[in-house]
Amino acid sequence: MNKHNSSLTQFIEEYPLYSKFGTDQPIEAADLNNLAFNFFCKHEKEIQPFRLQAIAQNNNGKLQLPEGTANFTEMFTGVCQSCVTYTVNIVISGASQEEKPRYFIRKIGQYPAPEASMAKLPDEISFFLSDESRELYEKALKNLDWEFGMGALAYFRRLIQNEVEKIIEALSNQYSSQGNKIAEALSNYKQLRQRTRFVEEITPFLPKSLQDHGANSLSMLYDAASMGIDELTETECIKKSKDIDTLFRYLVRKIYLERNEAFGEKPPGKYFLRYK
Repeated sequence: MNKHNSSLTQFIEEYPLYSKFGTDQPIEAADLNNLAFNFFCKHEKEIQPFRLQAIAQNNNGKLQLPEGTANFTEMFTGVCQSCVTYTVNIVISGASQEEKPRYFIRKIGQYPAPEASMAKLPDEISFFLSDESRELYEKALKNLDWEFGMGALAYFRRLIQNEVEKIIEALSNQYSSQGNKIAEALSNYKQLRQRTRFVEEITPFLPKSLQDHGANSLSMLYDAASMGIDELTETECIKKSKDIDTLFRYLVRKIYLERNEAFGEKPPGKYFLRYK
């Protein structure tokens, strides 16, 4: 079976733990054996070529890997080809799923442990958030990085619940003598759930840079705060989490830019479709 070694190499080098590497064809344990990749060697203190070796053995001490199956869990050792002494152990599992892509592999263990990627929020977003909300945002982004969709969406829901009132306060107090009508319109929307009416009511009172999408973004964020998670798949949770992230960043940045008398780009239209 032909595999694109460059893609598998990228999986070994870059993918964090539990992040799925999906394919349309099954990947077998044998496809990973003897794979070349680059990794940091702590003995030589620089990136060196490594080679992946499966360590599954039978009673005779010979290499024995399952054949013809995409469902496996195997331990591999990556050996530095320069010093030939430094190693990294990686446990890889392969499985299938009903959703596309049909097959996937993922790293479910690694020693030494990979360094966790730190989610860095833009300054204007970080400045807007409370300490608790910054922590929630960072946890949501890390869950997205690991492709934990339900976890990411749960953190984003709590974030929005914390920050919706602050957004309303920022919009109500800064830009219009009639800004309190925004808060009144949101209160009505909570009861009636009439998005078109809500958008029509508050749009005239928004700053110019928010009149195109700001009202719609705000109503969608409010809906996201009460969204059910249990009935969604991981893929759906990931998509909705990314949408919430984009909507929230857009709205906060517009507020930040408006305060500094700047104008930002409009967001891609696709981010305003999934919650309809």
